Amino acid sequence: VAFNSLGLRDAERSPQPAPGALRILAIGDSVTFGMGVAQDKTYPRQLESLLSRERGTPVEVLNMGMPGYNTGHQLAQLRELGLALQPKVVVLGFLYNDVQPSSGQRSASGPQEEQSLLRKTRSAINAGTVWLKQNSLFFDWLTPRLGMVLRPLGFKGFGQVGEVKDKYVDSNPQWRGVQQALLEMQRLTAERGIDLVVMIIPAMAKFDDATYPLKEYHQAVAAFCRNSGIRHLDLLPAFWGLDGTRFWIPATDGHPNAEGQRIIAEALAGYLAPLLPPSGILTAGSIP
Repeated sequence: VAFNSLGLRDAERSPQPAPGALRILAIGDSVTFGMGVAQDKTYPRQLESLLSRERGTPVEVLNMGMPGYNTGHQLAQLRELGLALQPKVVVLGFLYNDVQPSSGQRSASGPQEEQSLLRKTRSAINAGTVWLKQNSLFFDWLTPRLGMVLRPLGFKGFGQVGEVKDKYVDSNPQWRGVQQALLEMQRLTAERGIDLVVMIIPAMAKFDDATYPLKEYHQAVAAFCRNSGIRHLDLLPAFWGLDGTRFWIPATDGHPNAEGQRIIAEALAGYLAPLLPPSGILTAGSIP
C-alpha cells in the first residue's frame, strides 16, 4: 500500500484538476480504500478508467477512502481536504457499520442515551463475538459459515447483524447523527455547485431473500436520502442473485476482492455516465 503526498491511497495528484479533466472524489471507508486488493483494482481506479474510456476525455477519481472512517470522519475529511480539491462530484461510499461511532466520537458527544435491555443484550453479544474473533482463528473462521446456516432458519436478530439492524431507526441518536452529517455534506456541496451521490454498499453475503441479512439498512439509508433530496445509488441490485462470499478477500474477510470492486465500479459508472456533463463542458452542479 502506497500513499501520495495528500495522504491518500492514490496516484500523486495535483491540488487542481488537470486541464479539461472532470474530477470525482470517492470518500468512504476500507471498501473504498480497497482493503486487500491492488491499488489499480480498487473501485475508484476502475471507475476512473471506465469513465475516461466512456467519455473520451480524462476523468480523475481520487480515492479518499480510509479504513475505520465513518460518516462523521468523512464529513471532516470533506471539509478539511476534499472541497479544496475542486471536484465536480463527490461519491460517498456508505457501509452498514458507518452508523457506529468511534470511541473518540462517543466521548466527544457526552453522555449517551440509556439503552434498552434488548439493545444492551445485543451489544454484549456483539462485543463478545468481536473479542472471540480477535482471539480465536477457529471462531473467526466459523462465524461467517455459521451465519450462512442459521440465517435461512430465521436467526437474523443476534450478534452484529442484529445490532446493525437495530441502529437504523430514528429513535437511535447514532443514526440521527449520521443523518445530520449527510445533510451537512449536502449543504457544503450544494453551495459550491458540487454534486453529491451516496452509494449504499451491501454486505458481501449471499444475495437472495432467504439469506441476505441487512435489507433494513438499505431501506433506511435510501429512504432518508430520497426524503432529503440526496442523490443515491443502492448497489444491492448489482449484486442480487450472486453469492457474495465469492468476493471475500480470504475465507474470513468480507471486504470485496478485485471482482467485487469491479462490480461496484461498473454499477457506479453506469449510474454516473449519463448524468455527467458532455465532454469538454464542465459546469458546476452538472448532475440534474
